[in-house]
Amino acid sequence: MPVTNWNQTTINGQPFLVIDVASFRIPMDWDPSSNMFIAVAAPDGGLGNFPALVKGDPGTPATIDPVIAFTELDATDPTPASAYWTLEGTNEYKLTLALHEGADGPPGTSPLAVGAPYGTAAAGNILVVNPAATGYVYQAQKVGDRFVPASIASTPAGNAQYTLCPVSIPAQPNDWRPQVSGQAIITPTGSNCQANLVARVFTGTGYTPFTGNIVGQGFGLPGVTDNVVLSSAPPPASLDAYDRVAAGTAAVVYLSVERQSGTDTFTTNATTTNFAVRVRPVP
Repeated sequence: MPVTNWNQTTINGQPFLVIDVASFRIPMDWDPSSNMFIAVAAPDGGLGNFPALVKGDPGTPATIDPVIAFTELDATDPTPASAYWTLEGTNEYKLTLALHEGADGPPGTSPLAVGAPYGTAAAGNILVVNPAATGYVYQAQKVGDRFVPASIASTPAGNAQYTLCPVSIPAQPNDWRPQVSGQAIITPTGSNCQANLVARVFTGTGYTPFTGNIVGQGFGLPGVTDNVVLSSAPPPASLDAYDRVAAGTAAVVYLSVERQSGTDTFTTNATTTNFAVRVRPVP
């Protein structure tokens, strides 16, 4: 380490001690009773700026009240938003905050409007997606029901075709298809007869016996007494509209026995015949 020489100089009439290595100057008129002085030096030609700190006594750390004193202002309130801290106790601070709520958005339209073309919010109606436009419509529930004939007739001998009963179906709020079930014991009067149990649906007026689209059929055995069970189905390759009844349209489903081949006839008895029609709404 090089030897440091201390010299004395006077600047503007003020005496200083000078260290040549770092141009370190110490004022001579400092108060010796203070027992110390603080000096900062930089190498000759350099700059230095180092604040001196003195460690104080340990203090209580600041704390923040977790509950904010919040005021919600209306969107149109002219009061300016604000935020500030207040001292509640020793080193304890509380935040006071005032902010405006968001402005109202533009008016919208409800998809649940009532009236045309949305339907009526009547008892039994439910909301469904409107297939023709965005939104919903009120619509009667697509729930079918079971209908039975008021009575069933017996078939007397000598008939090649005979209607056993009609079942009337009132107009429904939606398109539907008839689902039929039933059975009958068919007794041929001779060996030359094969007869089927047939269910036909008819809409409109002017019914002619044994007309209407077939919605169920049971196949009897030739010349044999048989318990013929009705199966619900239209003929193969039937179009969608074949057994479809439009909404708002009443229909009648007829049950009959119809000879398919032979020259003999048949008989049936009401006590061994039953029939029912269920309404199946079209999805």
